[in-house]
Amino acid sequence: MCVASGNCGFVAPEVFRNRKETGGFVELIDRNPPQTQWDATREAEHLCPSGTIQIEDHPIPPR
Repeated sequence: MCVASGNCGFVAPEVFRNRKETGGFVELIDRNPPQTQWDATREAEHLCPSGTIQIEDHPIPPR
């Protein structure tokens, strides 16, 4: 579902990475980020245009 927008890697680079080798598609770096990264991770979920990122305890509604 990823459309390689790069939003997640930009706002939460400790949790997500957009790899050039895969055309910019998202790679999850940390499945259980520390609390210091929670706000950025939730922002990445909110900014994901395809809805690919869904946080278990905070799923976004389907589009």
